[in-house]
Amino acid sequence: MFRNIVILTISILILIVALFVYPFYNPKGEKDSGKLEVAVTIYPIYDIVKNIGRDRVIVHQLIPFGSEPHSFEPTPKNIIEISNSQLFVYTGTIIDRWAEEFTKLSPNSEKFLKASEYVEIVGNDPHFWQSIENMEKLAKTISERLESLSPKDGGFFQVNLSTYLEELEKLKKSYKERLGSCRLHSIIVNHNAFSYLAKDFNISIYHIMGLSPDDRPSAKTLSNIVDIVKEKNISTLFFEELASDNVIRTIAKDTGVQVSSLSPLGNVPPEKVQEGYINLMYENLEKLSKGLDCQ
Repeated sequence: MFRNIVILTISILILIVALFVYPFYNPKGEKDSGKLEVAVTIYPIYDIVKNIGRDRVIVHQLIPFGSEPHSFEPTPKNIIEISNSQLFVYTGTIIDRWAEEFTKLSPNSEKFLKASEYVEIVGNDPHFWQSIENMEKLAKTISERLESLSPKDGGFFQVNLSTYLEELEKLKKSYKERLGSCRLHSIIVNHNAFSYLAKDFNISIYHIMGLSPDDRPSAKTLSNIVDIVKEKNISTLFFEELASDNVIRTIAKDTGVQVSSLSPLGNVPPEKVQEGYINLMYENLEKLSKGLDCQ
């Protein structure tokens, strides 16, 4: 706890200096690219900005690709990236609660976009991007903000937004069709990252950990999960790419069921960055369809 306070205090001091010094500091003598620079915290937001802004926007994802976002702590480099960007988009949830402190230090409120104010949040669950409708809402909001920052590119952003929304609609339709004809209707996952998706497509979801993959399950929880596997005839247990699969594999061994991976998409490995949110959601759909024995 003390370590986190010290790191946050140092980061805030760096940000104060960066906000007032960095705009005038150019050590390499580089010319302004003329492109908007946008800093974001998590991958789904990165994907939206990349798809709408394309080659006219430079996107900085602060949480390194391949890192677990729940345990991330900002670095001095991140602070500089925020201060040098015209827009900073963060979730405004427990997954990047550190970001809220930085927004209080700048007089320019238009620089910041708090995603949770534009999407449906259920309780304190930060994984809103697992709802495709939330992604549609956020894409529209981000497009509007980009247009306000660069009116000359407004038409370009609008065309890209329309394309992105069309692909999201196709994705939503595919989920409804595939998950609407399944023999099973329950899944067990490593941590509680898929409640939005389960709600949208009428899936019962059971999780071993809580909202963070760093949580540790109790012996009672593990015993209950084993009972659910048997009661619901569950054939596959799912773990996340960036989290340990030790607990899941132990339960699978004890119950004789299969193991597969799902991506919560809060972040992705470096090699999957270019695949994009939509393609990775299709990959999840294929695995879910198999695990639920869908037609």
